[in-house]
This record gives sequence, structure tokens and C-alpha cells, in this order.
Amino acid sequence: MSKTMSASSTGASLPYRLRLPGPTAVPSRVLQAAAQPMIAHRGPEFLARFKAIQNRLQPILGRSGVPPFIFSSTGIGAMESGIINVAGPGQRVLIATNGQWGPVFRRLSEGIGAEVDEVVTAVGDPIDLDGVRRALGEKSYAAVVTVHSESSTGALTDLKSLGGIVAETESVLVCDSVSGLGGAEMRADEWGVDVVLSASQKCLMCPPGLGIASISEKAWGIIERDDRGPRGYFDYRRFRPMAEKGEPTYTAPVAMLNALDEALTMIGEEGLDATLARHLRLNRALTAGLEALGFSVFPTGTPSPTLVVVKTPDGVSAPALIDHLAERYNCMIAGTRFEDLKDRLVRIGTMGWVDEADILTDLEQIAAALSDLGAKADKDGALAASKAVFAG
Repeated sequence: MSKTMSASSTGASLPYRLRLPGPTAVPSRVLQAAAQPMIAHRGPEFLARFKAIQNRLQPILGRSGVPPFIFSSTGIGAMESGIINVAGPGQRVLIATNGQWGPVFRRLSEGIGAEVDEVVTAVGDPIDLDGVRRALGEKSYAAVVTVHSESSTGALTDLKSLGGIVAETESVLVCDSVSGLGGAEMRADEWGVDVVLSASQKCLMCPPGLGIASISEKAWGIIERDDRGPRGYFDYRRFRPMAEKGEPTYTAPVAMLNALDEALTMIGEEGLDATLARHLRLNRALTAGLEALGFSVFPTGTPSPTLVVVKTPDGVSAPALIDHLAERYNCMIAGTRFEDLKDRLVRIGTMGWVDEADILTDLEQIAAALSDLGAKADKDGALAASKAVFAG
């Protein structure tokens, strides 16, 4: 099965291309793994597979201690699981916000009665490290919360620097890496990232449905207390002993875990370093080509290697471009939820099962769509700029 499976619902004759920053295209090997016959979810065959999944996730996380927790959930469910285990009613949470997902963490934290402060920077800017340091000097916080790869803006957080700041306090660092893990480097132990939260549908090349959480021993010292938030399904105190035995806590989503097992096998075949390098190379190649077409990079600091977020050329409506790509070229890219940026911002994934041919096809179709909409589009220049990155 090809990643360019047709989608008749659009009426387009061209192959369907899912180029969102998640969910992403799923390799045929992974789909076939998910379609295997059901087996006993606590039988020896499955438990051996589950343990292998845990072991292969550890180097991707940069964690060598507590095995990862893997459970049925959306990405936001994984985010909530982190918050309710490290904070509780009346406790303080500090959120470093520079995009869409900081406010989600605020909602989840306030939902359990935590007191929330935010260090806010402009959308697309790096988080304010000095602001975080000042806030930690003024108050005590149960947790400092951040986003590794801010998928709404394309900004990548400097976790090494932030982790160093938080490590000087009793706070734990909680990080959403839903659109980062597997495509952007994560060194949880080395950088002091105490809770890493992720999901299956982005760089890990699987359908949506699995949540992932990885904790440090520092975080465990807080999690095991009885004064955290109200916990039920997401109680890490139930997760850890089962994870250490190599078993899922509840009924295992067997098909999804079969898919993740195959996806991690593919990452292992490529090699983690090579996988991370590929994401960066594809990202830079797409960025170069889009800049040659008149787009401008949106994030002001280090961009995430897992997606490209750009402003359209002057006079080009982002919604019109997105709609035309979908209707004429069967290519799905994303816009933004920020009202003041809706007319100019587009987002394209460079995460997961993506290769050089995908990037060149992106540029060909975007150039054609620009021309269809009456804008200038130097397709040859865009392709040359992209190919120069690949050649370098």
C-alpha cells in the first residue's frame, strides 16, 4: 500500500497526500502490523512485544531509568496525565507559553484546582528563559511546564537550558513532546526533563490512539505523594509497578501497540541518529524551497525539525491556498487557529514517514497552486533550492 492512497471523498484524481503536522501518513508495514490477528493481551507473545517497545522507546526519550508508560489516550490525555500526577489543588504551576499548547496546559491545571502563572512570549518566539528564572526565584512551584516542539508555530524549545534552570529548584520540568519525540532530539535524563509526554500519531508514524509518559526519579518523589490532583485512570502510581514488570496497566490496545512495535522497528533499522538527521534535512530543504517561492519562516528562534510554519507571499491568502491544494491537488496542509494569523500562516509536516520525494512534490504542488491563484511562483528555483540542501 502506498502513502499516496487515493481519497475519493475529495473528487481529486491525484493521489491523496497527508502533509499535516499530525496525524501523519502511516507506513504500510505499520498498517499491516495493526491488522494482525488479535492475541491475548497478557500472554507471553504480547508481553515480550510490549517489553521490546518499552526498551526501544528509552533511547528515543533519552531515559535510562523508569520504563515508559504506554496507554490508550490522545495527546491531550497524555498532557493531562502529567499535570494531575505532579500538581494538585492549591499548588502552583508555572507554564512557559509561546503558542497554542501553553493555554491547554493552563486549562488542564486549573481544572484540578492548581494555581497557574504563565511566562508568556509572543506567538512564534522562543520561551522566555530569563522570565522563568525570575518566576522561580519569586515563588515555589510544583512544576514548570513547557512544549518541546510547538506545533502551532514551529518553535523549538531549548530544553537543555530550561532544564538547567529548573534543576536548581525543587520543581519538576514537565514537557509536551507530542510533535517532537522521534523527530527532534530528546535527552530527558541529561537535560533534566522530569516528565516527557507524547503520543503515537506524529513522528512515531502510527495512527492516533496511544499516549506515552516518561518520568524521572525526581518526578517520582512528587508523584507518589497523596496530595497531588484527583487521580483515577491516569494514576502513575498504578502505572509504574506494571511498567516495571513489562505489562500494560489496563487492557492493552493490542493493535495500536503492534503498530508502534513495527514503527519502532523501522526507526531502529534507519538508526535514531539518522532518523533525527533526516527530519532536520527534510525540514531545511522544504524551508529553502518555500523561501524561494516567497514564503517567510514564522518562528523567530530555532525552528522545530518536525514541521515548517511559514507566512504566505504577499497577497496570497493562506485559507485559499490550503483549500486549493486540497481540492485541486489532493494535498492536505494545515492553517492556524490564531485569528490574527489565519490569512497568512500555513503549516506542513516534515515528521514521520517522509522522504525527499515528498518534499519535492510539496514544492511542485504548492508552486502550481500559487500559479493557479494568480501569484508568481518560481517552481524551478524552489526545486533547485531544495535539491541544494539535499546535495549538501
